[in-house]
Amino acid sequence: MNGVSRISVTEDVALITLRHETSESQLIGKIFSEFSQEGIIIDMISQTAPQGSEMDVSFTTDSHQVVKVLTVISRIRDQYRQIKIMVSTGNCKLQLYGEEMREMTGVASRAIQSLLEQGIDIIMITTSEIDISFIVSPANQLRATQVLERAFQVKA
Repeated sequence: MNGVSRISVTEDVALITLRHETSESQLIGKIFSEFSQEGIIIDMISQTAPQGSEMDVSFTTDSHQVVKVLTVISRIRDQYRQIKIMVSTGNCKLQLYGEEMREMTGVASRAIQSLLEQGIDIIMITTSEIDISFIVSPANQLRATQVLERAFQVKA
């Protein structure tokens, strides 16, 4: 029992961060609503805690959707000029899945330590009760996959 029953790999993932966004919840709702209306599929979402009236929101999507994402954000920036956009394309998402994670400690720790001990930089992490997703650079994809396969004795 190691907590992970499946590892999946998704290539060509875009990481987009909206920086110095107003912490108004309505704006976040508006952005993601417009993505939905445009048929843009969003995967990992991570929001920082507000710092005063500002916070950052990062999310991933398929790199092929970046132009659509930027078009939507450009329309929104007409009203909210303070939004800064950072885009990184061609990344890799490694996802660890396991129902056992719900009742087990140390799975995230083992995954993170295994990657860091091999000098693999983690760009983004998101979790739920039963999965842990990592964004790594394409240069680290193969090695990161092998490291996690060894750590959890599961093939991707």
